[in-house]
Amino acid sequence: MSAEPVLAERAYLLLKADIMAGRFAWGGILNERALAVEYGVSVSPLRDAAQRLVGEHMLEIAVGGGYRLPVMSPDALRDLYRWHGHLIRLILKASRPAAAFEAQSYAETEADGRAFATAATNLFLAIAQAGDDHEHRRALRSATERLHIARLGEARVLRNLEEELRAVGIATISGRGPDRFEALWAYHRRRIRRVGRIWEAISL
Repeated sequence: MSAEPVLAERAYLLLKADIMAGRFAWGGILNERALAVEYGVSVSPLRDAAQRLVGEHMLEIAVGGGYRLPVMSPDALRDLYRWHGHLIRLILKASRPAAAFEAQSYAETEADGRAFATAATNLFLAIAQAGDDHEHRRALRSATERLHIARLGEARVLRNLEEELRAVGIATISGRGPDRFEALWAYHRRRIRRVGRIWEAISL
């Protein structure tokens, strides 16, 4: 079997992790050769990985060739938070996530922004996985992963993140009717109201 698909998968996972961690500047062009060397692959697998991430809206094809990060404006971030909230509502209206969410770990999320971002991303990815509709699952996974970098900024702007995330988990598992959706929408509304400060925190 050719090693090319294995190397492309390796490049995809490493590049995606770096994007989600906020390593690259908004609108910045990727240095394909330097990244290929760093990831231990040739340029071809790296380009395969980048093309896959274009399909996930994490990269764009740059004018003149190559790949760049999309430019994230406060308005675009606000729209993404709203879209994420609507997708969760769609999924939860049609399915009930397993009680295994109760095992979600929120330890030290207040002290460590990366731990909070990872815990929140994992929770919403689990909600996506519980969905019955394939398109809803795929859309929520994409929106959740694209918001990961914003969650790193949230930790610099918002307080009581551990308590809030735990409440979201409880509402997801055992909430009922309008109260359930209100708790989940309150999570997004809080971020939408502070989107300018969150955007500034991830744009430094």
